[in-house]
Amino acid sequence: MEFIKEVKFGITKGHECSYLHGKEAQNLYLDPRTPPDEETLCMLTSAGFRRTGNHLFKPFCRGCQACVPVRLRVSEFQPRRRHRRILKRNADLELRVESPRYREDWYRLYEDYIRSRHPSSEMAPTSPAQFKDFLLSRWSNSLFLCSYLEGRIMSIAVTDIIGDSSSAVYTFYDAEESRRSLGTFSILAQISLSRMCGKKHLYLGYWVDGHAKMHYKLEFSPCELLQSEGRWVECSSNHRG
Repeated sequence: MEFIKEVKFGITKGHECSYLHGKEAQNLYLDPRTPPDEETLCMLTSAGFRRTGNHLFKPFCRGCQACVPVRLRVSEFQPRRRHRRILKRNADLELRVESPRYREDWYRLYEDYIRSRHPSSEMAPTSPAQFKDFLLSRWSNSLFLCSYLEGRIMSIAVTDIIGDSSSAVYTFYDAEESRRSLGTFSILAQISLSRMCGKKHLYLGYWVDGHAKMHYKLEFSPCELLQSEGRWVECSSNHRG
């Protein structure tokens, strides 16, 4: 006989949507006072929940289902020509798997990235405390996948290991090195790491149709989208446009 563990959820107050102008957003979140066990975390991740700091959440907006969870089937991924060019362009970088923590040079990279790419986001203005609250967690099985150029930090991909899958939590990088496409390179590095660790899926967050900054997620295939009824289905060419 199977027993379902009791979990408690809450709903945030309405706030301005980060993705769709003029829309109000709400999130469903797991009660942060009780950290999830491995089984609960796997179940909620598969149901479209994401982690920020010590919080697990998913969009729960009245009359809107624009945010669609995306995951990649790791073992079947084949890099495109563009991906191979990016890997070649970054062959001089050293990849390291690091323990999540605060480091001054990592924070400076994060601060510069947010100031350059997301100055009006909820992450701004940054601070060491905000860095820790946003990227670190007391209960998650996380790692920082870092790239270095001659000892200088270039990118950090915060990655969670969740059962037989991994999850791309957040990536930040040297925004002045645009020719390197470090965001895409970081996903390729996470795919490689996930494959080496025998993971089935890499969760890539949410895709929003028509949102230009989200389209890159569908360039990695075969990817799957979570339908409103709870089924994961392979992304079609119609979604990729």
